[in-house]
Amino acid sequence: MGSVVHFAGNSQRGAGVPLIVIAVREKFRDQRGIALPLALGVTVVLSSLAAGVFVYVTSNQSAAERSRADQKAYGLAEAGLSYAFATLSSAADPYNAEAVPETTVSLSGGTVTYRGSLSGTTWTLTGVGTVANPTGPSAAPVVRTVSAQAQVTTATEPDMRPWNYLFIDQPSSCITLGNLVTLDLAIYVRGNLCMQNNSQVWSPAVHVIGSLYMNNSAQIGSSGSPISEFAATGTCHYAGTPVACGPASRVWASSIGTLPPTISKPVVDLATWYTNADLGPRSGCTTGSFPGGFDNDTTLNVSRGEINLTPSTAYDCRKVVNGVEVARLSWQPGSPGTLTVKGTIYFDGHLSWTNLNLIQYDGRATLYASGQVRIRNRADLCGVPACDNTWDPRQDLLVFVAGSLVSETSSNPLSGDIGNHVNFQGAIYAVNDLELDNNTTIWGPLITRSATISNSANLKAPPYPIDEYMLGMPAATVTLTRVEPIDGSYAG
Repeated sequence: MGSVVHFAGNSQRGAGVPLIVIAVREKFRDQRGIALPLALGVTVVLSSLAAGVFVYVTSNQSAAERSRADQKAYGLAEAGLSYAFATLSSAADPYNAEAVPETTVSLSGGTVTYRGSLSGTTWTLTGVGTVANPTGPSAAPVVRTVSAQAQVTTATEPDMRPWNYLFIDQPSSCITLGNLVTLDLAIYVRGNLCMQNNSQVWSPAVHVIGSLYMNNSAQIGSSGSPISEFAATGTCHYAGTPVACGPASRVWASSIGTLPPTISKPVVDLATWYTNADLGPRSGCTTGSFPGGFDNDTTLNVSRGEINLTPSTAYDCRKVVNGVEVARLSWQPGSPGTLTVKGTIYFDGHLSWTNLNLIQYDGRATLYASGQVRIRNRADLCGVPACDNTWDPRQDLLVFVAGSLVSETSSNPLSGDIGNHVNFQGAIYAVNDLELDNNTTIWGPLITRSATISNSANLKAPPYPIDEYMLGMPAATVTLTRVEPIDGSYAG
């Protein structure tokens, strides 16, 4: 039999609606109570998730800001440590326990406090950096502290400052630079400095214990290329008229002052080195020989006369003590000829060169002459064959000391006589006067009582400063106090 579908004619559930449809509708009506709790649950979960994300982002942002504050405080602390070191280094007495008092300064982003404490000769220096805490105004500030130690030492050392100048010690006269004299070697004059014609000075420093007299087209520096420093205790003149030290007197310098440094010409002790030189009258060669020897009569009196260091034949003189070579003087003719030097060597005579080709020297030595040092015309005596700025005085340095044991009233009281067209790389100390002839180029310092510098002379600074003392070099002593960081003492 077929299925029978019944219809309810006037039922309240709707007339003419099949019973199966009514049943389904009732089913869904019964589940309407579940949808609301489900929606509320989803909302709660999403809210919790959003809150968690917000807390996570906020926490990371706070951590990043705190890290930046910490780094800023650390940078300020290191700045404080630098202030402490600078304060100690510039202190008048670094042995004074109050040399680095606690000090607080405000810098961009925070404050810096620095201080120092002294124990014996050791300083402990501290820098503290403080910045506001980014987590809120009531939070404690962010503070970082660093420290390091420094040692204070005092030592008496040779004063090498004169060996960086054309150093002229003649308070009673005017030192004249004439036609086409060019200098890029620093100048120190105890006396007046007179510049004429086309003389030009490009020295890093000009220090005059006296006055400056400028004439014609002479100049110190230029408007487009000023020298670093000019200082004179006296007045400046141009064409005989007192003017301000500066462009009005044809002086162009980044710094113009009236307080040049106080430097004394070192004293030469001929007698000591006559007796105690590594090679000399009282200390001969242990291997080989020097032609004619270093002295004739065991008396300091220039008895050897003129001594030619570069003859036509070779020689080799060495001094060996306990198996160690302490001094050497040797010559090998050639093009160039080679002069090998080592130690302090004393000659009781005048030193000269008659071999007029290029002479290259190797080694470091101080050579004394009781009389004069004479470099003849057209001789080149250099540390490198090219006689150029590849010379390194830290490796090869020849220092001449001319004692000039001649009468001060003689017609030629010179200690040094450098001829025409000479190139020399090294240093010269002349007890009396020094004369530089035409077209002479000197690389290195000159220390002398007075100087005559002729046309087209060129005095050049050595490629590296001569600041390392070499035995035999005349030098006064200075007492220096230094502040040196102690390796491995940094903490923070």
